Amino acid sequence: MVEYDVRVYPAAERDLEDIVDYLNALSPQAAIKCYDLIIEKLEGLARMPQRCPLVRVLALKAKGYRCLVVEDYLVFLVIRAGTVQIRRIMHGKRNYESLL
Repeated sequence: MVEYDVRVYPAAERDLEDIVDYLNALSPQAAIKCYDLIIEKLEGLARMPQRCPLVRVLALKAKGYRCLVVEDYLVFLVIRAGTVQIRRIMHGKRNYESLL
């Protein structure tokens, strides 16, 4: 099975930091649990990123954006030349169309 490189873009790193900071203010245990779960799911993308469906928004779909759901969060990624590019991570209730 082909292994993909997983590259987390700076915007996605900031998104994850913001998520953890927000959750940490509410519950440090919840922040750790959420962080660990997201990292685990990101690492899993190295084996089969195509399992993530293309997004429904036509303009983003045309650019190859896919979405991985991790509990309440959406991980937006693009697959290019053997690399999974993690572009953004955000809460599912956000208007992601304007942020991508």
